[in-house]
Amino acid sequence: MKSAVYTKAGQVGLEEIDRPHIVAADDAIIKIVRTCVCGSDLWSYRNPEMEEGHRNSGHEAIGIVEEVGEEVTTVKPGDFVIAPFTHGCGHCDACRAGFDGSCDNHPSNNWSGGVQAEYIRFHFA
Repeated sequence: MKSAVYTKAGQVGLEEIDRPHIVAADDAIIKIVRTCVCGSDLWSYRNPEMEEGHRNSGHEAIGIVEEVGEEVTTVKPGDFVIAPFTHGCGHCDACRAGFDGSCDNHPSNNWSGGVQAEYIRFHFA
């Protein structure tokens, strides 16, 4: 599948990468229909030290659910969805208090990333 990558500061290209697959029981695979360029994407785009081939982040996306893990009950294949900039697990103290942007359980950070691609794996679907 194709994914946007930075080729150098101020330049983006396409690269063939593996299509994502279900890894965790609460994952969803989403076929991207549209995606946005976020202001934080421009930080990397303008960075003169950007490494060639670094995946373009992209955050906000709209797509169609292709596949879901066995624990996902709120969406199903064929559903039209919006993948937000930040999202959380929905179970930790921060998420239950309404602060999913500070999720305690999201890998590394809780930004959606790499959504300027044909498909994404969405954690905590």
